[in-house]
Amino acid sequence: MRWIIGLAAGLVLTGAAAADDPDVAERRAWMEEQGSLAWIEGHWRRESEGRVSEEIWTNGEGGLYLGVNRSIRDGQARAFEYMRIVNTDEGMQYCAQPGGGEAVCFRYWGGEAGFNMETREPFTGQAVFVNPDHDFPQRIVYARDGNELAAIISDMDGENAITFRWTRVEN
Repeated sequence: MRWIIGLAAGLVLTGAAAADDPDVAERRAWMEEQGSLAWIEGHWRRESEGRVSEEIWTNGEGGLYLGVNRSIRDGQARAFEYMRIVNTDEGMQYCAQPGGGEAVCFRYWGGEAGFNMETREPFTGQAVFVNPDHDFPQRIVYARDGNELAAIISDMDGENAITFRWTRVEN
């Protein structure tokens, strides 16, 4: 997994992005050009050895994507998380609420490139969110390749990475 995680390792953090920051404007323009994050929408699921993990994302209507994650082991729900991706005056943010607790938000840092999970060829269905002030994770990368979605959480330099993978559920 180091190959997908390493793609954002070269990012250099500067201070918090202001609404008039050219980098923020560039990222917003990229988001609009790419058709937003429509590639994340849908129901995603993985089953393995008595464990089920699923993530469901709404469309971004009104500038807001809503997501929920649920983990099941041996037929019992063990964990859940509420998520949202919203474009604010400060730029796009990903906010997570593990177990329904207080939200921790990460600012959008980029999505210009990624790698196919099998062939390692470039693709564009990716978004990187960062919060260097958070203990762990500090970086969240969502990447889609065909019918597969991955979320990689790590510290800022990509170390201690944990990858979650799901396959799209066709309705």
